[in-house]
Amino acid sequence: MPIRTEKATVVAEDGRRLLSEVSCTFGSGELTLLVGANGAGKSTLLDVLSGLTACEGTVELDGVPIRDGRRLNREAAYRIGRQFQYPELQLFAATVQKEFDYSLGYMKLPDDENRTRTDRAMSEMGLADSLKAESPLVLSGGEKRRVAIATTLAADPDWLLLDEPTAGLDPEAASRLVSALLSRKGRPSGGIIAATHDLDLLLPAADRVVVLREGGVIADMPASELALRPDVWDRASIGRPASAELAGQLRLLGLPVPAKFLAPEEAADLIAGRLRAAGRRPFLETDAYGEAPGEGVATQPGAALERDREPGPDRDRGSGRIAGSPKRFVESLDPRAKWLFMMTFSIGVLIQRDWTGFGLGAITAAALLLLCRVPARHIVPLMRPFLWFAAASVAVSGLGIGEAGPAASSSGGAWEPGAGGSATEAPIRFGVFTFSAAAAGVTSFELLKIGCVMVAGILLSATTTPFEMKRAIEYVLLPLRYIRFPVEAVALTGSLLLRFIPVLRREAVKFNRIARSRGKRVRRSGATRLRDLPAMIVPLLMSLLQMATDLTVSMEARGYTRTGQRRTSAVQLVMSRRDWAVVAAAAVVAATLAAVAIG
Repeated sequence: MPIRTEKATVVAEDGRRLLSEVSCTFGSGELTLLVGANGAGKSTLLDVLSGLTACEGTVELDGVPIRDGRRLNREAAYRIGRQFQYPELQLFAATVQKEFDYSLGYMKLPDDENRTRTDRAMSEMGLADSLKAESPLVLSGGEKRRVAIATTLAADPDWLLLDEPTAGLDPEAASRLVSALLSRKGRPSGGIIAATHDLDLLLPAADRVVVLREGGVIADMPASELALRPDVWDRASIGRPASAELAGQLRLLGLPVPAKFLAPEEAADLIAGRLRAAGRRPFLETDAYGEAPGEGVATQPGAALERDREPGPDRDRGSGRIAGSPKRFVESLDPRAKWLFMMTFSIGVLIQRDWTGFGLGAITAAALLLLCRVPARHIVPLMRPFLWFAAASVAVSGLGIGEAGPAASSSGGAWEPGAGGSATEAPIRFGVFTFSAAAAGVTSFELLKIGCVMVAGILLSATTTPFEMKRAIEYVLLPLRYIRFPVEAVALTGSLLLRFIPVLRREAVKFNRIARSRGKRVRRSGATRLRDLPAMIVPLLMSLLQMATDLTVSMEARGYTRTGQRRTSAVQLVMSRRDWAVVAAAAVVAATLAAVAIG
C-alpha cells in the first residue's frame, strides 16, 4: 500500500515554488529518508504527503487520493501519523495522560486498550509511568519531546511521517526512537518517511533515500546505491555524512566494505578485523569509493539520479521577484515616499462624499494592486474578517421594525439622491420588519471607503520590510531625539507591530495544522473545530509568550532601554529622483481627490 506523488507542486504566497513537480513512490515496509539543505522542501513534502497542504498534481495512498478537492480524505487521515518539527510545542493538556487521550480520541478505543497503547509508547521512549499524572508543561525539554513523539507512536498508524525526529534528543532517547522505528519496518500496510539532518544515525537503518534541492528531487534511490554515490551529497550542498567518508577511507585500506551506510558498530568491527590482519592484505589501487582510476560514478547500475539541473526562473527561490518588474520597482522605493503616498491617498478617499469620488479612489486602488502585484491569496485572508463585518453592518443598518425604517437623514449628507438612491424612498416591508436600501447604501458607502484604505495599507506592508519601516520612522522622528524622546524604541515598536501580524498568522496556521493532524478532525474549510481550540490556542499562546521573552532579552542586550543615544545603521535612506516622483504623484492624487470631494 504505497504512497505515490505525481508532479506534486506547491507555490508559496509570494510565488516561490516550495515543491516543483515531485514524483516519488514510498513503498510499504520501508524506512525512507528525506534529506537536503535547509529550505529544500522536506517539511513541505511531508505536509503534502499527510494531506495538510494542498498541491498541484496528485498524491495517492493505496491508489486513493489523499485529498478530495479541498478536503482531506478521512480514511487516509486515520492511517497517517504526522510528527512535526519541535513536537514539544504541541503539548497543551493538563496531564501527560490527557495528551495521550487526545491523540487517541479519534479511534474511540476501550479504556484498557487506551492504557495499553499509552504504556507501550511511553516504554518505547523511556518515559516513567509516574509522568502520566504530571503536567507536560513542567517537564524538561527532552521529556516534552519524548512525550510528544510517544503520543504519535501510541496511535500506531500505518504510515509514520516524521520531521527531524531525533533533533533535541539525547543519545539514549535517539537510540530508543530508532529501535522503535526499526520494529515497525517490514509491515505490509505502511511505512516510515522521515525528514532528517541526522544522517549518520538514520542512514544505516534506511531502505531508501530521497534527496531534495530547491523543491525538486535530484536523487531517489536505495540507500545501498546512494552509499556509492558521493557526488549526490555534493550536489545537494549538505556535505558527505561521516559514515560515508569513513567507508571511503576503509576502502582505501583494502577492506571489503559492503555497499551500505555503516553503523558505528559495523565500522568498528571492520577496523578491528583490519588491525588483526595487518600486513596480510594488499593495498588496492582504488579511489575512496571502491572504483578503479578512470571509472566514473555515473556508470553505477540502477542509479536513479537525474541530470544536474540549473535552477531556472521557475525553480529560483527568488522567482517571485523578477528584476525590473513593477513589483520590484515598488519594493525598491524609499519607504517614506510610499508611506506619504498611502497617507495622502487614504485621506483623499475618506473625505469623499459621493460615489464619483469613491469611484476615482477605487480606480486608483485597483491601479496600485496591478502595480504591486501582490497575490490575491495574500490580501483576501486579511480582508475577509472586514468583509464579513461590512456585510453584517450593511444588513443591520437597513433593518427596521414598524412603519418607518432607519432614518436615512442620519447620514449627515453622505448620501446623494442622484448617486443611486433617495433619502426619502420608502423602505421595503417584510411583515413587521422593514429594510431601507438608502440607509444600507450610506453604511456600505462609508465601509467601502475604509476597505479601500485597508487595501492600500496591506500593499504598503507587503512591499515594505519591517526593517525599512523602522528606518523610515526613525528618520521622520529624528528631530524629537533632541528632547530625549525614545525614537528608536518607538520605531522598533512600529516595525514590530507590522512584523507581529504575519508572525501571528503564521503561528496560528502552524498550530491549526498540528491540532487538525492530532485530532483527525476533517473539515472542508480547514478551520478548527471548537472542541480542538484548546489544542491550538494553548500552544499558540505559549509560543507567543516565548517569542516575547526572547525579544525582550535581545532588546535589553542591544541597549534599547537606553534612550537619547545615536546608533549606527548599515542602511541609510536617501531619496532618489523616482522617490520624489512618487511624492509628486501623491500630491497630484491628493489634489485630485480633494477637488472632487469639494466640488
